[in-house]
Amino acid sequence: MLLSITMMVRNEEKYLDKTLSSLQPLMKNINSELIILDTGSSDKSIDIAKKYTDKIYCTKWNNNFAQMRNQSISYAKGEWILVLDADEELLDCNNLIEFFNSNLYKKYNCASIELRNIHSEDEKAYSKGSILRLFKNDKGFKYEGAIHEQPTYREPIYNNIALFKHYGYMYVNEELRQTKLKRNEQILFQELKKNPNDPYVNFQLGKNHLASDKHQEALEYINKAYVVYSKSGYVPIYIISNLARLYICLSEFEKCEKLCTNYMKKDNKNIDICYYLGLTQKTLGKYKHSIKTYQRYIFLIENYDVSTQANNIECDGDTLSLKENAEIDIVNMCYELKMYNEIIKKIDNMEIEQIKKIYLQIFMSLYKLGNIEKILDIYKKISDSIVEKNTFKLNLETMITIIKEDDRSKIYEMFSMIDGNYAVLNNVRNGEKLSIEELNQILKNEKESYYSDLIYFGLNQDHSLTDLLNGMSNVNIQNHFDYLINHRRDCILDLYNYLLEASNTLDLNKLSIYSSLSKSLLLYGNLKYEKYENLFLMYITYNYDYLRQASNKDLTDEQLMIFAKNEEDVFIIKITMIQKNKEFNKLKYIKEMKILLIDNHHHKKGIEILIEKFKKELNESEEVKILNSKYKAIIEENINLGNINESIQMIKEYKEIFDNNETFNLNGIINTCLSKFMEADKDFKMAYINNRYDDNVIFNIAYVKEKLNDFDNAKKFYLEAVKLNCNLKEEVEEILDKIVK
Repeated sequence: MLLSITMMVRNEEKYLDKTLSSLQPLMKNINSELIILDTGSSDKSIDIAKKYTDKIYCTKWNNNFAQMRNQSISYAKGEWILVLDADEELLDCNNLIEFFNSNLYKKYNCASIELRNIHSEDEKAYSKGSILRLFKNDKGFKYEGAIHEQPTYREPIYNNIALFKHYGYMYVNEELRQTKLKRNEQILFQELKKNPNDPYVNFQLGKNHLASDKHQEALEYINKAYVVYSKSGYVPIYIISNLARLYICLSEFEKCEKLCTNYMKKDNKNIDICYYLGLTQKTLGKYKHSIKTYQRYIFLIENYDVSTQANNIECDGDTLSLKENAEIDIVNMCYELKMYNEIIKKIDNMEIEQIKKIYLQIFMSLYKLGNIEKILDIYKKISDSIVEKNTFKLNLETMITIIKEDDRSKIYEMFSMIDGNYAVLNNVRNGEKLSIEELNQILKNEKESYYSDLIYFGLNQDHSLTDLLNGMSNVNIQNHFDYLINHRRDCILDLYNYLLEASNTLDLNKLSIYSSLSKSLLLYGNLKYEKYENLFLMYITYNYDYLRQASNKDLTDEQLMIFAKNEEDVFIIKITMIQKNKEFNKLKYIKEMKILLIDNHHHKKGIEILIEKFKKELNESEEVKILNSKYKAIIEENINLGNINESIQMIKEYKEIFDNNETFNLNGIINTCLSKFMEADKDFKMAYINNRYDDNVIFNIAYVKEKLNDFDNAKKFYLEAVKLNCNLKEEVEEILDKIVK
């Protein structure tokens, strides 16, 4: 018997059949046997094994990998032993067959296999390394170590005799991963108790922590292994590479650079070290050095046979699948160094899958070189996939926001020649006019935020904002306003004035628009002083009214809070409730507002405005408060007597003396008396946003809406007034009966 293939298994049904099946070409060409040692499977592993061999042995698992491995070896009758795991698929055994058929095996004592460790289901993420697995069946041959067992071997070694694919590091099942890591940790700690200074056990314990993303713990053990090995005069390569990887994980880039630079003085062919150093130099801003190091890394991958990984079994190959990352990093650094021609040269040899990850750098380089026509050429090469085209357009739109405004029209003209709504968008940007129906249809069909430009140009054509956004979801409306205010800042004041002039409403569609617009302006509009205060008040009022109308139920504020979908909803409801009750307990109001401020620091400015206004009211003397009340009563009496001109003059004086929001309601009443209902609606709006819970103001709004024949809103506001003041119920019922008739 020339070859014995041995493996130990336990619940390996997922990959075992694939593993054993892949061995058949080897076993047909080499006189061999297959030995399976089962250590306690409860799945179909033994049944699968029986399809391929009758040499199946069973034993009880004892938490010692070396002992189990040695037991499996004890059954071997072959001159050589190939030791495998149950999740390793043989891909290429030509060298192995030739090794035996040519009598080459008589010149060596062992051989390594090349193991490709698969880390993702698409197999694009992988690492690779050489590991000793083929040994002469000498009497002294055995494994040592309770876990991560190591063979006792004799040189000379034949390198990379066969290629295997290893699935053991592809943790699709998180529960299985955690179980395996905990098992390994337990065994390693047991071994460490026996010999705390064993560098290999310390290293493996560090690796186990690294797999669990416990980077500080991993550093502690791997660093200890490094120190112990250093004292012996030799540090294995895998210690250096894993230490470098850990330094990167912990953002210790100076330490990583020093470690890798010192290593490369004696070995500049280590693929992993080159990658880690290149990444570190990039992070430290040493772009020219990084590019050079990355280029060495890429050269070694493309000429793998000369690398340390190909010629030293101590060497990991964790970065072999990261070539694309390095190439992208090089492009990014070339862009930072303004090496635009270098970028364009590189893309000629890149696949479109890679190019799409650096679209923006490519587009900007072509723009800087005055060759933007090539952008359209790239677009024509990508697939018809909607996703692919959208990725391209998103990057193109980002570029458009960066370049000079005068240069944008050429981009618009180029991409108006393609098909679809994106071409229409660019035609509109270059002056073409569409009907409001056409604009609305595109806005409803397209979800990308850059289509918000249709709103911008539609407003410039005097189209109605509510018509442009008709039938759209609240989320899409919010995205459109966010885009407009961030990218079309010349429209901020126009949008603010639109919101300020907007008529009072409880219509859900309009509230959706107003609530979204007020939020976007508040977050990104950078408006100051009185404009900011008005905006904050509108933001609270419109969002609160939207929540109430959207709930479609007659809920109390406490009940409405239960249905809040996010922190913003909670904030809106809370601040409205606090404002409602501020007159009942003034000290409690201040306390609750300060708590609200702590929990919602992003609204600090608006909350502080309300607190300061209230403190000012609170600090007014009783004499001033009495005078305020009397003066207001006189104005109201004059209005009731029809002394309009005298009342207008008194309101002006009142505002100069008391400087509060009461004048809005009084002005609204006067304009109502003068049948200036549109002006009255605007006055009542300011009164409304300053005090959402004033039933008199709400009743006045309802009355004006009735006079404007806006009966839907009139009904809603009348009912809101009744909720706040049940004494209005009979009067409102009579009014509603008349409206119905």
